Amino acid sequence: MGKDHTLFALVDGTVNFKVGREDRRYVSIIPAEATEA
Repeated sequence: MGKDHTLFALVDGTVNFKVGREDRRYVSIIPAEATEA
């Protein structure tokens, strides 16, 4: 998390948001499948 509460991913993929217990929010990245040329 950045100093101004920004989020950035270290891998390419899809962002997934979840709400857990007691309204806690979770963010995760589902990695994109690596394609070989």
